[in-house]
Amino acid sequence: MRAWHVGSVILAVVILATGLIAHGGGTQTPAGQKPQVVSPLGKQFFAKADSDGAIAKADAALAADPNNLDLLIAAARARDTALQFDASIAMYTKAIGLAPNDVRAYRFRGHRYISTRKFDLAIKDLERALALAPSSFDVAYHLGLAYFMTAQFPAAATTYRACLERKTPGPALPAGWRDCAALSGGAAPAGGAAPAASGGAAAAGGGAAAARGGAPVAGGGAATSAAQAPDDDSRMGVSDWLYRSYRRAGRAEEAMVLLSGIRDGLTVKENEAYYRALLFYRGVRTEAQVLPAEAFKENTGVSVGYGLANYYLAEGQTVKACALMRRLVQDDAHWNAFGYIGAETELTRSNGPCVAQAK
Repeated sequence: MRAWHVGSVILAVVILATGLIAHGGGTQTPAGQKPQVVSPLGKQFFAKADSDGAIAKADAALAADPNNLDLLIAAARARDTALQFDASIAMYTKAIGLAPNDVRAYRFRGHRYISTRKFDLAIKDLERALALAPSSFDVAYHLGLAYFMTAQFPAAATTYRACLERKTPGPALPAGWRDCAALSGGAAPAGGAAPAASGGAAAAGGGAAAARGGAPVAGGGAATSAAQAPDDDSRMGVSDWLYRSYRRAGRAEEAMVLLSGIRDGLTVKENEAYYRALLFYRGVRTEAQVLPAEAFKENTGVSVGYGLANYYLAEGQTVKACALMRRLVQDDAHWNAFGYIGAETELTRSNGPCVAQAK
C-alpha cells in the first residue's frame, strides 16, 4: 500500500499484488487482501492486479498534474477495470470535493456503489447526477438499476420511461455520453459535448461509455441539429429494464404496449442480450434460443437469464424463477455483472419471493 498525493490531500489507494482473483465457491482467498464485496450470499469477491499497466500509466499522468480533475477520474476508471472499487470510490469522492457540480464522478461512483451492493448510496449519487444531467442515458440507466435492486419498481419504471420517451436533448453532456433523446432519433446537440472541466486529457478506463469530457453546461438546453437515426442499441437496454420494472410493478398492460414497439431484425450489438430477452417476452423466441446452456458462462447470458427470471416471477412461476437465479449465481466469474447482482439480491431479499419459496 502506498500514499497517493492529490493536491494537499493524501488518498490511500490499494496497489494489489499480481495474480489476485475473484473468490467464491472454493477458490483460495488472496493472502492479506480485503475483499471488495462480501455478498448477501456470504461470498467474498476480490480485485484484480494491474496486469496491463493501465493503473500505473494513469497514476504517472496524475502525478504530473495532481489537481487535474480529468486525470483523477481517469485514474479511478482504470481501477474500475481491475475491479478495485474501494480505491476508485475514494478517488471519485476526491473528485466530487474538487468539482461538486461535475456530473461524472457522481455517475461513476454511483455505478460502483451498485457493484459493491451499496444501493442506497448509489441512489443518492445517481439522483444528484440526474439533477446535473437530466437527459443523460448513462445516468438514467444506472439510477433505474439502483431503484430496481431495492425493489422500487415504480420508480425504476418512471426513470426508464422518461429516458425512452425523451425527444429533445438536454444540456451538453461529457464527451462520449449518450443523450436519452438519441434513443428515439431526437435532434442531436449541435457542436458536440461540453468542454473538459480542467483541460487535461482523460482516458475511458473501461466500460461502454467514455470518461472524457467535463461537466454539462449549466442552464438551458443545448442547441440542436437535424434529427438522427434512433439508437436502437441503447433503446434495447432501457426497454428491457423498463419491461422488467413494469412487470414487477404489476403493470402488465403497459409492458405489452412497450413490447409492441420491439420488432425482429434490428441490428443490435452492445445490448444484443437485452434484445434477445425482449424477443422472448414477445413470444417470438424460446428460452432455449435466447439462453442456451453455454450462455451461463458469459456475462451476456447472466443478463438474459436474470431477465427471464423476472419474467417467470411476474408470470407466477416462482419455483422456476428462483431456480434460474440460483443457477445464475453458481459461476462467480461475473460477480460484478448486473444480472448476477440482481439474482443475488432477489434470492436474499427479506420476505422476497425466493426467500418465501425456500421456507
